[in-house]
Amino acid sequence: MKPPHAGTLTRIAVQFFSYLGSHLPIQCASDEFYFFPRCQAAVAHMGTLDDLHPGKVQELLSHVSDIRSALPREPFDDIEAEIDRVVLRQSIDRFLWEYGSVRTWASDPTLYIKIPLFAVDDILSLSGERSEILGETLDGVVSQIPQFLQQGLENLHRPSQLSVQVAVEMTEDARAFFEKDVPDFIATHLPGDPRLVEKVLSIANAWSSFRQGLHALETSENFRVGYEGFAQFLASGLAYHKTPDEVLVLATEGFQSTRAKLAKLAAKIDLQKSWLELLNEEASRSSSPVALLDLYSSEVQRLRDFFASSDAIALPLHERVAVSPTPRYLQALRATAAYRATLTGRPDGIGVFQITPRAETSALVRAHVSYLTAHETYPGHHLLDTIRIRHLNPIRRQIESPLYYEGWACYAETLLDDLGYVTDPRRQLMQLQRQLWRDLRAILDVKLQTGRISLRQAAQEIEDIGFSEDTARRQVRRFALTPAYQSCYFLGMHEILRLRDAYVPGISLKTFHQVLLEGGQIPFELVQARLKRVCAECGVSL
Repeated sequence: MKPPHAGTLTRIAVQFFSYLGSHLPIQCASDEFYFFPRCQAAVAHMGTLDDLHPGKVQELLSHVSDIRSALPREPFDDIEAEIDRVVLRQSIDRFLWEYGSVRTWASDPTLYIKIPLFAVDDILSLSGERSEILGETLDGVVSQIPQFLQQGLENLHRPSQLSVQVAVEMTEDARAFFEKDVPDFIATHLPGDPRLVEKVLSIANAWSSFRQGLHALETSENFRVGYEGFAQFLASGLAYHKTPDEVLVLATEGFQSTRAKLAKLAAKIDLQKSWLELLNEEASRSSSPVALLDLYSSEVQRLRDFFASSDAIALPLHERVAVSPTPRYLQALRATAAYRATLTGRPDGIGVFQITPRAETSALVRAHVSYLTAHETYPGHHLLDTIRIRHLNPIRRQIESPLYYEGWACYAETLLDDLGYVTDPRRQLMQLQRQLWRDLRAILDVKLQTGRISLRQAAQEIEDIGFSEDTARRQVRRFALTPAYQSCYFLGMHEILRLRDAYVPGISLKTFHQVLLEGGQIPFELVQARLKRVCAECGVSL
């Protein structure tokens, strides 16, 4: 029997996801915009750029507020219905906060670059579609770009100097994308539509005008959100209810603990060398005649085979993942690698694991092949996204949590050591270095946004744990423009490990993973409630 008001909840969810997905389809489709749900309705509107005229934004906020007011206020007795009520409310609140209070649409110039790029990239990923449909859709999106970019310049109000600097660099990548990649796609898949090629090339002028407009904007020197602002990013953006100081204490303790583990393991390998020296040696040995993409493609298959035969995680059937270079226009946004899930509503699509081929990081990328692949594919992002996209519950199918998403992927890396996939101590040093890196990201996240450290000081701390000056500089800029997101990696994994310590071996590791994965990307206190119920059903006393 369904709990009272469950039908009302489903109706409200349909209204919210359909409304947002049809009006802001690009942001609802891409996981680049973590404060949006992954609305299934967006798939039908991917040929339309998001309407960010101020009047339309206010209309969106008003309508979503009305939807929220209809939510049941009293908790449900049924735990699964209560989870749906809570996560739906949090998703609605996250959008209202981001667009009503933070006003990303008026403060982030990179938003106006990402939206048209992701829209066109989605079209290019549909190369198997009929040429006339591809051509019409691409033509329609390209036609909207000049006005969209102009609207962005009109909307932006005193963005930070740092965000404008990053946006200017991204604009150059975007222009190159429309001058090279898109015409090449047309030549291959729409055989040589000269009119469309001419239109695409003309968009280069729109990007040049946007770049000039960015330089003319009045800007703010301050990128920081401050202590109270960061607390709001944690609470509203991540639904995580610790203070910035509590996060800093946790991350600092984690950093110190991980450094101690690195030193201890390094001493077992070679008493005369530090862990950084040993890692540099390992990276220098990682030259291979195998091409980078081939190396990662092989590792994807090996990891899939390993987890398919393990008794720790059940893999879904008929899922697929491809390995490809990160598109040039996205390399400014990406670190070493990223995973792009198929859109919600395309459950049979192929996930894409993208590698950014930079000469200065080639040895590092090769050395970290196992852990990086685990993070992005098996049993990390690809597995989690595949399960979400196929979830029978429409609310949990369309809601993604960055805290859960990044925490699970970092936890996935630790399983390689825990389950015996990696046994070489020198390679295990790499996993600890990666863990140290996540600890430090959370520390720098808090310190940067609360003014306790400068960009240069933050970059130096990254260099101190083994990264190059150029990598450190790029990473710090990204951290500064994504407050609280950088804490997700450490905090999410911290919560998963806390729960595993509490409930395993009372229940098996496979059961623990099943509860985590099948429940959707929900707050960890609700994961704990589900675990308690499973333990009660199994007669396990805690």
